[in-house]
Amino acid sequence: MVELILVTHGNLAEEMLATAAQILGKPAEGVRTLSVTTSSSVEQGAKELTKLLADTAEGAVVLTDIFGGSATNIALTATKENPKCHVITGMNLSMLLTALNSRKKLTPKELAEKIESDGKRAVINATELLIKGL
Repeated sequence: MVELILVTHGNLAEEMLATAAQILGKPAEGVRTLSVTTSSSVEQGAKELTKLLADTAEGAVVLTDIFGGSATNIALTATKENPKCHVITGMNLSMLLTALNSRKKLTPKELAEKIESDGKRAVINATELLIKGL
């Protein structure tokens, strides 16, 4: 099974995971989180994430909140030498649900591609959709 690690600013990772568990009706087991604060350095955060990634035999997908932010920089630094680890940024609830529901049957690369695709499809201008009547 592909390991999932959520790396975000503040408590976003924990809250997203709790919300996903509510929707799924069960706890999201085996998912780890790393919170980035204003006092977090990229180097220290990358060391912490590297420890979390140490036992990911089958590979991992790291979901981060925003491209260019500290959380993503930490994830990219920690995974740059590991071809089995994929960093997907711009995490939304749809992406997390995809990850939780698909990680047992896909490779890390396949899962990363599916997460990205499903996350993009989940972004919809609902007002335009309703006005157009689609």
